[in-house]
Amino acid sequence: MIKNLFEDMGKYLPAQVIPAIMGLIAIPIITRLFPPEDYGNYVLVLATVSVFSIIVGWLSMSIIRFYPAYKRDSRLDEFYGTTIKLTGISIIVLSLIFMIILFLSKNHVSANLYYLMRIGLFVFISTSCFNILQGFLRAKRRAGWYTRFSIWRSVTTLVFGIALIMIFHYGVEGLLWGSILSMAIVLPVLWRIAVEKSPTTKDISIPLASKMAKYGFPLVVGSLAAWILSLSDRYILEFFRGSQEVGIYSVSYNISAHSIGLIASLFLLASWPIEISIWENKGEKAAQEFLSNLSRYYLIICFPLTVGLSVLAKPVIDVLATQKYYEGYKIVPLVVIGAFFLGLQRRFQSGIAYHKKTYYIMFCTIISGLLNLGLNFILVPKYGYMAAAVTTLISYVFLLLLMVIVSRRFFIWEFPFKSLGKVACASTIMGIVVYYVGNSLTSSTLANLILGICIGILIYWGMLFLLREFKPSELRALLDLKARIRG
Repeated sequence: MIKNLFEDMGKYLPAQVIPAIMGLIAIPIITRLFPPEDYGNYVLVLATVSVFSIIVGWLSMSIIRFYPAYKRDSRLDEFYGTTIKLTGISIIVLSLIFMIILFLSKNHVSANLYYLMRIGLFVFISTSCFNILQGFLRAKRRAGWYTRFSIWRSVTTLVFGIALIMIFHYGVEGLLWGSILSMAIVLPVLWRIAVEKSPTTKDISIPLASKMAKYGFPLVVGSLAAWILSLSDRYILEFFRGSQEVGIYSVSYNISAHSIGLIASLFLLASWPIEISIWENKGEKAAQEFLSNLSRYYLIICFPLTVGLSVLAKPVIDVLATQKYYEGYKIVPLVVIGAFFLGLQRRFQSGIAYHKKTYYIMFCTIISGLLNLGLNFILVPKYGYMAAAVTTLISYVFLLLLMVIVSRRFFIWEFPFKSLGKVACASTIMGIVVYYVGNSLTSSTLANLILGICIGILIYWGMLFLLREFKPSELRALLDLKARIRG
C-alpha cells in the first residue's frame, strides 16, 4: 500500500505543485498591480467564499467515505442521485444566506469590498460545484483526471484574471471573474467524467442522507473551526488595523501556505482513500503500520521544508513581493511552523475517523479555534499581524496536543521518533548553512536564494544517508526508479 501511496502522490503531485507555482507567480504580479488595501479586500472575499465552501464540503467528505461501500453493493444510482440532489439544496440555501448577510452588512463595509463580495457569491457557487465533482474523482482514485482539472483551474484562473485586468481594464475584481470563467467552462466536462451517467433516482435516500450527515456535519463544524484558526484573523485585522495590514499579512501567509501547505495537502489527497481501504479490508494492524510509515515520510519531507523556509524568509519575500509588502517576511517562520503542526495533527485524526467518531475532531478543532479567536481579539488590536501569526501557531500546537490525547482512546500506533531525531539533526545542520548562504553570500538576493535551496537539498539528503535513515528496500526502490527513468 505504501507503493500505492507514492503512485497516487505522483499523480496528485501536479495538482498541488502547479496551483502552488501559479500562486507564487500571481503574488509578484498582483502586488505590482494593486496596493495592499485592494489585495486585502480581495483576500477577504476569498476567505468568505472559503467558509461557505467549507459548509458544502460535508458532501465531499461523505462521498469519499461512503462511495466504496455503495459501489461494492451495486447501489451507485442511489448514491449519485442522493448526493447530487443534496448538493443542489445545499448550494441554494447557502447562497440565500450569503445574500442576506451581504445585504445586512452593506452599511458596515466599504463600497469596494461590498462590490467584490457580490461577485464572490458567484465564485462560491462555481467553486462548490467544482469541489463536489472533484470529490467523486478522489473517491474513485481517478487521480489523473483530478490533477488535470485542478491544473486547468489554477492556470486559467490567473490567465483569465490577468487578461481581464490588462486588456479590459478591470480592477482586482478581474481575478474573481477569471475564477468564475475558468470553472464555468470546464464544469460540463467535469460532470460527465465524475458522475459518468445521469442519476435516475427520483427521491433522496433518507438512510444514505442520514449517514452522510452524521459523518460529514461534525467534520464541517471542525472545518469551520479550522477556518477560524487559519482565516478569521483577516477579518479581525480588517476591523482593528485596516485592509493594508490584511494585504501585507496575506502575501507572506500565502507564500508560506503554497509551500508546506501543498505538501500536507498532497499527503491527505493521496493517503486518505488508501487509509480507508486498508482499515476496511485489512484491519487494525495493517492500518497502524501504514500510518506509522506515512508519518515518517511526512517528517522526512516537511520538516526540512519548514526549517528551510524559516531561515530563507527574508530573501523569499524580497524576491516574490514588492517593497510595500516586504515587512511581512517576519511572520513566515511562524506560519510555516504552524502549517507543519497542522499537517502533523492530521495523522492523529485518522484513528478517530476510522471509528466514525468525527465529532471528537469537531470538538478539538472548535476548542482550538475559539482559543485562536480569543487571542486574536486580545492581541491583534495592539500588535497587528505579528500577533495574528503568533496566535495561529499557538492554536495549531494546541490542536495537535488535543488530537494526540483524544486519538489514543481509539487507535494507538507507533510514532517514528527515531526518524524524527535523524530528520531534526539533518535539518538543523542544513538550516545553519542555508541561513548564511541564502541571506549574505553574494550581493544578489535571487542568486543567494537559488544557491541556498540547492545547497540545502544536497546537505539534507546527504545527512540522511549518513545517518542511515533509509531502509535497504527504499534504496533499492530509488535505484529501480532511477533505472526506469534512464530507460
